[in-house]
Amino acid sequence: MKKIAFIFAITLISISCDPKKWVATHATSWYVKNNTDQILIITTSPFIEADAVVDPGDSALVHSFNPFQYLGEPTFDTFYDAWNGKPEHEWCISVSSKDGQFLKKWEYIDRNSEGRQLFNGSNWQLYTKKNDHSDELNFIWVFNILPQDIAQL
Repeated sequence: MKKIAFIFAITLISISCDPKKWVATHATSWYVKNNTDQILIITTSPFIEADAVVDPGDSALVHSFNPFQYLGEPTFDTFYDAWNGKPEHEWCISVSSKDGQFLKKWEYIDRNSEGRQLFNGSNWQLYTKKNDHSDELNFIWVFNILPQDIAQL
């Protein structure tokens, strides 16, 4: 009798939930690309502890996340989740030269200010690709750091 109850419980559990709902995800990534002629140091505060050294023409990953497909297609705003739980005044990404000279700091609170704002999704390029072997979509946002972004005033 115990075996029958156990088999019944396992069968009931396996048919009562939709495991695909909890397994199927999309891939999202946000990169900054160095479109200058110098090596840049990217500091993403406060959630990535190591600075990224980015050669000219290269990119650095600043955030990635795999949201469940049942939530729908992700939007740029998922980027802000990287700072979840941190005060908004700490949401920033800084750029320095390879010798440590400060060049630029983008802050979330300035996202709607004039000029190119890293935290404004309209300044990013979105690339979408479907995975050949599943329903997963890859969403890749790229922000190009331009020479004028880091020019000293």
